[in-house]
Amino acid sequence: MKLLKLSISGVRGVVGETITPELVLDFACAFGTMLPPGPVIVGRDTRKSGPMIQQAVVSALLSTGHQVLDFDICPTPIIQFSVKKERVRGAISITAGHNPAEWNALNFINNYGTYLNEFQGSDLLDIYHLNHFRFKSPKQFPGISHEVNPEEVYFSWLKNKLRVQEISQAKFKVVVDPCNGAGSKLIDRFLGELGVEPITVNNEGSGYFPHDPEPRPRNAGEVASLVRATGAQVGFLLNSDCSRVSLVTETGETLSEEYTLPLVASYYLRWQPGPVITNLSTSMMIEAVAKKFGLPLVRTKVGQSSIIQTMLQEEAAVAGEGSGGLALKNFQPAFDGFVVIGLILERMAVEQRKLSELVKELPHYHIVKDKIFCPPHRLHSLVAETKKLYPGKDINSTDGLRITGKDFWVHIRASTTEPIIRIVAESPSRNRAQLEVDKVMAFLKRLSG
Repeated sequence: MKLLKLSISGVRGVVGETITPELVLDFACAFGTMLPPGPVIVGRDTRKSGPMIQQAVVSALLSTGHQVLDFDICPTPIIQFSVKKERVRGAISITAGHNPAEWNALNFINNYGTYLNEFQGSDLLDIYHLNHFRFKSPKQFPGISHEVNPEEVYFSWLKNKLRVQEISQAKFKVVVDPCNGAGSKLIDRFLGELGVEPITVNNEGSGYFPHDPEPRPRNAGEVASLVRATGAQVGFLLNSDCSRVSLVTETGETLSEEYTLPLVASYYLRWQPGPVITNLSTSMMIEAVAKKFGLPLVRTKVGQSSIIQTMLQEEAAVAGEGSGGLALKNFQPAFDGFVVIGLILERMAVEQRKLSELVKELPHYHIVKDKIFCPPHRLHSLVAETKKLYPGKDINSTDGLRITGKDFWVHIRASTTEPIIRIVAESPSRNRAQLEVDKVMAFLKRLSG
Protein backbone atom coordinates (compact mmCIF):
# COMPACT_ATOMS: atom_id res chain seq x y z
CA MET A 1 0.00 0.00 0.00
CA LYS A 2 1.49 3.32 -1.06
CA LEU A 3 1.08 5.93 1.63
CA LEU A 4 0.08 9.43 0.53
CA LYS A 5 -2.22 11.79 2.38
CA LEU A 6 -3.58 15.00 0.90
CA SER A 7 -5.36 17.53 3.09
CA ILE A 8 -6.19 21.22 2.99
CA SER A 9 -3.06 22.02 5.00
CA GLY A 10 -0.52 19.89 3.19
CA VAL A 11 0.68 16.66 1.67
CA ARG A 12 2.57 13.87 3.42
CA GLY A 13 3.75 10.34 2.77
CA VAL A 14 6.69 7.97 2.72
CA VAL A 15 9.71 9.42 0.95
CA GLY A 16 10.66 7.51 -2.18
CA GLU A 17 7.24 5.89 -2.47
CA THR A 18 4.75 8.72 -2.64
CA ILE A 19 6.80 11.75 -1.62
CA THR A 20 8.99 12.17 -4.71
CA PRO A 21 10.85 15.16 -6.17
CA GLU A 22 8.24 15.42 -8.92
CA LEU A 23 5.34 15.55 -6.49
CA VAL A 24 7.13 18.05 -4.25
CA LEU A 25 7.90 20.29 -7.23
CA ASP A 26 4.29 20.22 -8.43
CA PHE A 27 2.80 21.01 -5.03
CA ALA A 28 5.31 23.76 -4.33
CA CYS A 29 4.63 25.23 -7.80
CA ALA A 30 0.91 25.13 -7.06
CA PHE A 31 1.50 26.97 -3.78
CA GLY A 32 3.75 29.53 -5.48
CA THR A 33 1.12 30.04 -8.16
CA MET A 34 -1.63 30.53 -5.59
CA LEU A 35 0.27 33.19 -3.61
CA PRO A 36 0.56 36.81 -4.73
CA PRO A 37 4.08 38.05 -5.57
CA GLY A 38 6.37 38.42 -2.59
CA PRO A 39 8.77 36.51 -0.31
CA VAL A 40 8.05 33.03 1.05
CA ILE A 41 9.74 31.31 4.00
CA VAL A 42 11.01 27.73 3.71
CA GLY A 43 12.12 25.69 6.72
CA ARG A 44 12.38 22.05 7.73
CA ASP A 45 12.97 19.62 10.54
CA THR A 46 16.04 17.37 10.70
CA ARG A 47 14.83 14.36 8.69
CA LYS A 48 17.39 12.92 6.30
CA SER A 49 15.06 13.57 3.36
CA GLY A 50 14.77 17.25 4.30
CA PRO A 51 17.59 18.70 2.14
CA MET A 52 16.33 16.95 -0.99
CA ILE A 53 12.78 18.16 -0.47
CA GLN A 54 13.93 21.64 0.52
CA GLN A 55 15.87 22.10 -2.71
CA ALA A 56 12.86 21.04 -4.75
CA VAL A 57 10.62 23.46 -2.84
CA VAL A 58 13.05 26.35 -3.26
CA SER A 59 13.36 25.66 -7.01
CA ALA A 60 9.60 25.61 -7.42
CA LEU A 61 9.06 28.86 -5.51
CA LEU A 62 11.81 30.63 -7.46
CA SER A 63 10.30 29.43 -10.73
CA THR A 64 6.94 30.94 -9.77
CA GLY A 65 8.53 34.30 -9.04
CA HIS A 66 8.97 34.31 -5.25
CA GLN A 67 11.95 35.40 -3.23
CA VAL A 68 12.80 32.59 -0.81
CA LEU A 69 13.76 33.21 2.82
CA ASP A 70 15.65 30.03 3.67
CA PHE A 71 15.35 29.20 7.40
CA ASP A 72 16.95 25.77 6.91
CA ILE A 73 16.34 23.67 10.09
CA CYS A 74 13.71 25.51 12.09
CA PRO A 75 10.75 24.56 14.33
CA THR A 76 7.37 25.12 12.69
CA PRO A 77 6.09 27.51 15.43
CA ILE A 78 9.05 29.82 14.76
CA ILE A 79 8.34 29.70 11.02
CA GLN A 80 4.68 30.57 11.66
CA PHE A 81 5.65 33.45 13.95
CA SER A 82 8.13 34.76 11.39
CA VAL A 83 5.52 34.83 8.62
CA LYS A 84 3.64 37.61 10.38
CA LYS A 85 6.76 39.27 11.76
CA GLU A 86 8.44 39.45 8.35
CA ARG A 87 5.15 40.20 6.55
CA VAL A 88 5.80 37.56 3.91
CA ARG A 89 3.25 35.90 1.62
CA GLY A 90 3.40 32.51 3.28
CA ALA A 91 5.67 29.60 4.16
CA ILE A 92 6.29 25.92 3.63
CA SER A 93 7.40 23.90 6.64
CA ILE A 94 8.93 20.59 5.58
CA THR A 95 8.17 18.20 8.41
CA ALA A 96 6.05 15.15 9.12
CA GLY A 97 5.77 16.11 12.79
CA HIS A 98 4.87 12.97 14.74
CA ASN A 99 5.29 10.50 11.85
CA PRO A 100 8.27 8.10 11.69
CA ALA A 101 11.57 9.04 10.05
CA GLU A 102 10.73 7.58 6.62
CA TRP A 103 7.84 10.06 6.29
CA ASN A 104 7.99 13.69 5.30
CA ALA A 105 5.49 16.39 4.42
CA LEU A 106 4.89 19.85 3.02
CA ASN A 107 2.86 21.99 5.42
CA PHE A 108 1.49 25.11 3.73
CA ILE A 109 1.18 28.28 5.82
CA ASN A 110 -0.72 31.41 4.78
CA ASN A 111 0.20 35.06 5.36
CA TYR A 112 -1.49 35.01 8.79
CA GLY A 113 0.93 32.36 10.01
CA THR A 114 -1.75 29.64 10.16
CA TYR A 115 -2.19 26.46 8.19
CA LEU A 116 -4.36 26.96 5.11
CA ASN A 117 -8.08 27.26 5.72
CA GLU A 118 -10.62 25.15 3.85
CA PHE A 119 -11.00 27.58 0.94
CA GLN A 120 -7.27 28.14 0.50
CA GLY A 121 -6.66 24.40 0.65
CA SER A 122 -9.27 23.79 -2.03
CA ASP A 123 -7.68 26.44 -4.28
CA LEU A 124 -4.27 24.82 -3.83
CA LEU A 125 -5.55 21.35 -4.71
CA ASP A 126 -7.37 22.71 -7.78
CA ILE A 127 -4.20 24.36 -9.08
CA TYR A 128 -2.21 21.17 -8.41
CA HIS A 129 -4.67 18.83 -10.12
CA LEU A 130 -5.18 21.14 -13.11
CA ASN A 131 -1.42 21.62 -13.43
CA HIS A 132 -1.98 25.35 -14.03
CA PHE A 133 1.30 26.81 -12.78
CA ARG A 134 2.44 30.40 -13.23
CA PHE A 135 6.11 30.34 -14.22
CA LYS A 136 8.44 33.34 -14.52
CA SER A 137 11.39 33.85 -16.82
CA PRO A 138 14.86 33.42 -15.23
CA LYS A 139 15.38 37.21 -15.38
CA GLN A 140 12.49 37.58 -12.93
CA PHE A 141 13.81 35.14 -10.29
CA PRO A 142 14.19 37.23 -7.09
CA GLY A 143 16.76 34.94 -5.42
CA ILE A 144 17.36 33.34 -2.01
CA SER A 145 18.11 34.94 1.36
CA HIS A 146 19.62 32.66 3.99
CA GLU A 147 18.18 33.72 7.34
CA VAL A 148 20.44 33.32 10.37
CA ASN A 149 19.05 32.69 13.87
CA PRO A 150 15.37 33.45 13.21
CA GLU A 151 14.70 32.16 16.72
CA GLU A 152 16.23 35.26 18.34
CA VAL A 153 13.28 37.56 17.62
CA TYR A 154 10.85 34.77 18.48
CA PHE A 155 12.40 34.00 21.87
CA SER A 156 12.53 37.70 22.71
CA TRP A 157 8.81 38.01 21.91
CA LEU A 158 7.92 34.90 23.91
CA LYS A 159 9.92 35.91 26.97
CA ASN A 160 7.97 39.18 27.07
CA LYS A 161 4.78 37.09 27.27
CA LEU A 162 5.96 34.93 30.16
CA ARG A 163 6.65 35.67 33.81
CA VAL A 164 10.36 34.99 33.45
CA GLN A 165 11.37 36.35 36.86
CA GLU A 166 9.13 33.89 38.73
CA ILE A 167 10.30 30.99 36.56
CA SER A 168 13.95 31.89 37.12
CA GLN A 169 13.51 32.25 40.87
CA ALA A 170 12.07 28.73 41.08
CA LYS A 171 15.46 27.34 39.96
CA PHE A 172 13.90 24.47 38.09
CA LYS A 173 15.85 21.52 36.76
CA VAL A 174 14.13 20.25 33.60
CA VAL A 175 14.62 17.19 31.37
CA VAL A 176 13.77 17.63 27.67
CA ASP A 177 13.81 15.20 24.74
CA PRO A 178 13.52 16.99 21.35
CA CYS A 179 14.02 13.60 19.60
CA ASN A 180 16.97 14.95 17.57
CA GLY A 181 14.45 17.12 15.74
CA ALA A 182 14.22 20.81 14.89
CA GLY A 183 14.13 21.83 18.55
CA SER A 184 17.56 20.35 19.25
CA LYS A 185 20.00 22.86 20.80
CA LEU A 186 17.34 25.60 20.61
CA ILE A 187 15.59 24.13 23.63
CA ASP A 188 18.76 24.58 25.70
CA ARG A 189 18.88 28.22 24.78
CA PHE A 190 15.20 28.81 25.47
CA LEU A 191 15.32 27.19 28.90
CA GLY A 192 18.57 28.95 29.73
CA GLU A 193 16.97 32.33 28.99
CA LEU A 194 14.18 31.41 31.42
CA GLY A 195 16.74 30.71 34.14
CA VAL A 196 16.08 26.96 34.01
CA GLU A 197 18.76 24.25 34.18
CA PRO A 198 18.21 22.03 31.12
CA ILE A 199 19.07 18.34 31.08
CA THR A 200 18.68 17.20 27.49
CA VAL A 201 18.61 13.85 25.74
CA ASN A 202 18.45 13.13 21.99
CA ASN A 203 19.51 16.72 21.42
CA GLU A 204 21.88 16.44 18.46
CA GLY A 205 19.61 17.50 15.61
CA SER A 206 20.89 14.55 13.60
CA GLY A 207 17.57 13.45 12.16
CA TYR A 208 18.09 10.02 13.69
CA PHE A 209 14.98 9.41 15.78
CA PRO A 210 15.70 7.08 18.73
CA HIS A 211 11.94 6.53 18.99
CA ASP A 212 8.87 7.65 17.06
CA PRO A 213 8.80 11.47 17.28
CA GLU A 214 5.35 11.35 18.84
CA PRO A 215 5.14 12.81 22.36
CA ARG A 216 3.28 10.18 24.35
CA PRO A 217 4.04 7.86 27.30
CA ARG A 218 5.37 4.93 25.27
CA ASN A 219 8.20 7.18 24.00
CA ALA A 220 8.97 8.93 27.29
CA GLY A 221 10.85 6.19 29.15
CA GLU A 222 14.24 7.84 28.79
CA VAL A 223 12.93 11.18 30.03
CA ALA A 224 11.23 9.51 33.00
CA SER A 225 14.45 7.73 34.00
CA LEU A 226 16.43 10.96 33.84
CA VAL A 227 13.83 12.86 35.85
CA ARG A 228 14.07 10.29 38.63
CA ALA A 229 17.88 10.08 38.47
CA THR A 230 18.51 13.84 38.49
CA GLY A 231 15.71 15.02 40.77
CA ALA A 232 14.29 17.23 38.02
CA GLN A 233 10.95 18.94 38.62
CA VAL A 234 9.46 18.09 35.22
CA GLY A 235 10.20 16.41 31.89
CA PHE A 236 9.10 17.40 28.40
CA LEU A 237 8.88 15.34 25.22
CA LEU A 238 8.68 17.11 21.82
CA ASN A 239 7.79 15.99 18.33
CA SER A 240 10.15 16.64 15.42
CA ASP A 241 8.94 20.19 14.67
CA CYS A 242 8.15 21.39 18.25
CA SER A 243 4.40 21.70 17.77
CA ARG A 244 3.39 19.03 20.30
CA VAL A 245 4.44 18.32 23.90
CA SER A 246 3.82 15.61 26.47
CA LEU A 247 4.84 15.75 30.12
CA VAL A 248 6.57 13.70 32.81
CA THR A 249 5.99 14.53 36.47
CA GLU A 250 8.69 14.91 39.12
CA THR A 251 7.97 11.33 40.23
CA GLY A 252 8.76 10.00 36.76
CA GLU A 253 5.12 9.39 35.84
CA THR A 254 4.70 9.61 32.07
CA LEU A 255 1.51 11.55 31.46
CA SER A 256 -0.77 10.91 28.53
CA GLU A 257 -0.50 13.62 25.88
CA GLU A 258 -4.16 14.32 26.75
CA TYR A 259 -3.03 16.13 29.92
CA THR A 260 -1.13 18.92 28.16
CA LEU A 261 -4.18 20.91 27.05
CA PRO A 262 -6.16 20.88 30.34
CA LEU A 263 -3.06 21.59 32.44
CA VAL A 264 -2.28 24.73 30.43
CA ALA A 265 -5.93 25.77 30.00
CA SER A 266 -6.77 25.53 33.71
CA TYR A 267 -4.03 28.11 34.36
CA TYR A 268 -4.40 30.38 31.34
CA LEU A 269 -8.20 30.75 31.53
CA ARG A 270 -7.94 32.36 34.97
CA TRP A 271 -6.63 35.58 33.48
CA GLN A 272 -7.71 35.19 29.86
CA PRO A 273 -11.27 33.80 29.84
CA GLY A 274 -12.97 32.90 26.59
CA PRO A 275 -14.37 29.98 24.59
CA VAL A 276 -12.38 26.75 24.44
CA ILE A 277 -11.91 24.85 21.16
CA THR A 278 -10.97 21.20 20.87
CA ASN A 279 -11.63 18.24 18.61
CA LEU A 280 -13.99 15.28 18.83
CA SER A 281 -11.22 12.91 19.98
CA THR A 282 -9.95 14.91 22.96
CA SER A 283 -10.46 13.81 26.57
CA MET A 284 -13.39 15.05 28.64
CA MET A 285 -10.84 16.60 31.02
CA ILE A 286 -10.95 19.81 28.97
CA GLU A 287 -14.75 19.85 29.26
CA ALA A 288 -14.38 19.83 33.04
CA VAL A 289 -11.91 22.74 32.87
CA ALA A 290 -14.22 24.83 30.67
CA LYS A 291 -17.18 24.06 32.93
CA LYS A 292 -15.20 25.10 36.01
CA PHE A 293 -14.73 28.57 34.52
CA GLY A 294 -18.27 28.75 33.13
CA LEU A 295 -16.95 28.92 29.55
CA PRO A 296 -18.35 27.39 26.35
CA LEU A 297 -16.51 24.48 24.74
CA VAL A 298 -16.73 23.86 21.00
CA ARG A 299 -15.68 20.56 19.44
CA THR A 300 -14.59 20.48 15.81
CA LYS A 301 -12.75 18.25 13.33
CA VAL A 302 -9.34 16.82 14.17
CA GLY A 303 -6.34 18.76 12.86
CA GLN A 304 -4.53 22.00 13.52
CA SER A 305 -6.17 23.75 10.57
CA SER A 306 -9.72 23.09 11.79
CA ILE A 307 -8.85 23.88 15.40
CA ILE A 308 -7.16 27.19 14.61
CA GLN A 309 -9.78 28.38 12.11
CA THR A 310 -12.52 27.69 14.66
CA MET A 311 -10.46 29.48 17.29
CA LEU A 312 -10.30 32.58 15.12
CA GLN A 313 -14.01 32.43 14.22
CA GLU A 314 -15.09 32.04 17.85
CA GLU A 315 -12.48 34.49 19.22
CA ALA A 316 -11.51 31.71 21.61
CA ALA A 317 -8.97 31.91 24.43
CA VAL A 318 -7.67 28.34 24.15
CA ALA A 319 -7.64 25.84 21.29
CA GLY A 320 -5.96 22.47 21.26
CA GLU A 321 -6.06 18.73 20.86
CA GLY A 322 -5.32 15.65 22.91
CA SER A 323 -2.18 15.18 20.83
CA GLY A 324 -0.26 17.68 23.00
CA GLY A 325 -0.68 20.63 20.60
CA LEU A 326 -2.40 23.85 21.57
CA ALA A 327 -2.65 27.56 20.78
CA LEU A 328 -3.57 30.52 22.97
CA LYS A 329 -5.07 33.94 22.44
CA ASN A 330 -2.46 36.70 22.82
CA PHE A 331 0.32 34.33 21.78
CA GLN A 332 0.01 33.08 18.19
CA PRO A 333 -2.62 31.06 16.27
CA ALA A 334 -0.39 28.01 16.00
CA PHE A 335 0.41 24.85 17.96
CA ASP A 336 3.55 25.93 19.79
CA GLY A 337 5.61 23.64 22.03
CA PHE A 338 7.77 26.47 23.36
CA VAL A 339 4.68 28.30 24.63
CA VAL A 340 3.44 25.11 26.31
CA ILE A 341 6.76 24.53 28.06
CA GLY A 342 6.96 28.15 29.17
CA LEU A 343 3.43 28.18 30.62
CA ILE A 344 3.78 24.84 32.43
CA LEU A 345 6.95 26.17 34.10
CA GLU A 346 5.25 29.48 34.82
CA ARG A 347 2.28 27.77 36.45
CA MET A 348 4.50 25.58 38.63
CA ALA A 349 6.54 28.64 39.67
CA VAL A 350 3.65 31.02 40.32
CA GLU A 351 1.54 28.48 42.21
CA GLN A 352 4.59 26.90 43.86
CA ARG A 353 3.22 23.43 43.29
CA LYS A 354 4.55 20.22 41.80
CA LEU A 355 3.26 18.96 38.49
CA SER A 356 1.87 15.82 40.15
CA GLU A 357 -0.23 18.04 42.42
CA LEU A 358 -1.65 19.93 39.43
CA VAL A 359 -2.55 16.64 37.75
CA LYS A 360 -4.56 15.49 40.78
CA GLU A 361 -6.92 18.46 40.33
CA LEU A 362 -8.15 17.11 37.00
CA PRO A 363 -10.94 14.50 36.77
CA HIS A 364 -9.71 10.99 36.09
CA TYR A 365 -10.85 9.21 32.95
CA HIS A 366 -9.46 6.28 31.02
CA ILE A 367 -8.81 6.87 27.32
CA VAL A 368 -7.85 4.10 24.91
CA LYS A 369 -6.49 4.70 21.41
CA ASP A 370 -5.95 2.25 18.57
CA LYS A 371 -5.71 2.25 14.79
CA ILE A 372 -6.08 -0.07 11.83
CA PHE A 373 -4.42 0.34 8.44
CA CYS A 374 -6.78 0.59 5.52
CA PRO A 375 -6.56 1.28 1.75
CA PRO A 376 -7.22 5.01 1.24
CA HIS A 377 -10.20 4.40 -1.04
CA ARG A 378 -11.99 2.40 1.69
CA LEU A 379 -11.32 4.61 4.70
CA HIS A 380 -14.55 6.59 4.77
CA SER A 381 -16.86 3.76 3.73
CA LEU A 382 -15.56 1.50 6.49
CA VAL A 383 -15.94 4.27 9.07
CA ALA A 384 -19.56 4.76 7.96
CA GLU A 385 -20.24 1.03 8.36
CA THR A 386 -19.39 1.12 12.07
CA LYS A 387 -22.62 3.05 12.66
CA LYS A 388 -24.30 -0.38 12.65
CA LEU A 389 -22.64 -1.15 16.00
CA TYR A 390 -24.51 1.66 17.75
CA PRO A 391 -28.21 1.67 16.80
CA GLY A 392 -30.19 4.28 18.69
CA LYS A 393 -27.09 6.00 20.10
CA ASP A 394 -26.29 9.73 19.86
CA ILE A 395 -23.96 10.06 16.85
CA ASN A 396 -22.01 13.13 15.75
CA SER A 397 -20.83 12.80 12.11
CA THR A 398 -18.87 16.07 11.87
CA ASP A 399 -15.60 14.10 11.54
CA GLY A 400 -16.15 10.39 11.10
CA LEU A 401 -18.46 9.08 13.82
CA ARG A 402 -18.47 10.08 17.47
CA ILE A 403 -20.87 7.98 19.52
CA THR A 404 -21.88 9.07 23.00
CA GLY A 405 -23.27 6.52 25.45
CA LYS A 406 -24.31 6.67 29.09
CA ASP A 407 -20.80 6.06 30.47
CA PHE A 408 -18.51 6.34 27.44
CA TRP A 409 -17.81 7.98 24.11
CA VAL A 410 -16.00 6.52 21.11
CA HIS A 411 -14.70 8.33 18.03
CA ILE A 412 -14.01 6.50 14.77
CA ARG A 413 -12.49 8.49 11.92
CA ALA A 414 -10.22 8.37 8.90
CA SER A 415 -6.84 9.91 9.73
CA THR A 416 -5.85 13.09 7.89
CA THR A 417 -2.15 12.23 8.07
CA GLU A 418 -1.96 8.45 7.42
CA PRO A 419 -4.03 5.77 5.60
CA ILE A 420 -5.49 4.46 8.83
CA ILE A 421 -8.72 4.49 10.78
CA ARG A 422 -8.28 5.81 14.32
CA ILE A 423 -10.45 4.61 17.18
CA VAL A 424 -10.50 6.52 20.47
CA ALA A 425 -12.74 5.73 23.43
CA GLU A 426 -13.00 7.22 26.91
CA SER A 427 -14.86 6.26 30.06
CA PRO A 428 -14.50 6.48 33.84
CA SER A 429 -13.95 2.70 33.54
CA ARG A 430 -10.80 1.44 31.81
CA ASN A 431 -12.54 -1.82 30.95
CA ARG A 432 -15.43 -0.02 29.30
CA ALA A 433 -13.15 2.17 27.17
CA GLN A 434 -11.12 -0.89 26.12
CA LEU A 435 -14.29 -2.84 25.37
CA GLU A 436 -15.54 -0.17 22.95
CA VAL A 437 -12.22 0.01 21.12
CA ASP A 438 -11.95 -3.79 20.89
CA LYS A 439 -15.52 -4.02 19.57
CA VAL A 440 -14.85 -1.49 16.79
CA MET A 441 -11.46 -3.01 15.93
CA ALA A 442 -12.93 -6.51 15.59
CA PHE A 443 -15.74 -5.18 13.39
CA LEU A 444 -13.35 -3.30 11.09
CA LYS A 445 -11.02 -6.29 10.80
CA ARG A 446 -13.93 -8.46 9.67
CA LEU A 447 -14.96 -5.88 7.05
CA SER A 448 -11.43 -5.26 5.75
CA GLY A 449 -10.31 -8.87 5.93
